[in-house]
Amino acid sequence: MDNHAVVVRAVGEVDLTTAPLLSAQLELAEAVVVPPAPVILDLTRVTFFESAGVNVLLDHHGRCTELGTRLQVVGSRSVTRVLALVGVDKVIQVVSSQPGPPSESPSLA
Repeated sequence: MDNHAVVVRAVGEVDLTTAPLLSAQLELAEAVVVPPAPVILDLTRVTFFESAGVNVLLDHHGRCTELGTRLQVVGSRSVTRVLALVGVDKVIQVVSSQPGPPSESPSLA
């Protein structure tokens, strides 16, 4: 497990109701990641992303930093655009997914 990223995949909407679920999944990932491997949050199948999700990202970015790892976010163009508009991409590594078959996982090479 040494030096292997831990991936959390979210699907659907990230809003006030679902943000705590996302946070709980990120906490599980942080519990098993072996630094310096990253925690990768895959938001490529998220259809709606609001401020509650942004707060979760910022909170877990801080937690990952304390653990000696980093949070990386992969999102669709609409999600990465929201994150860029609020400046999250200046704090957390955010990349847009590449077009490809739905079964392919995004990569952060």
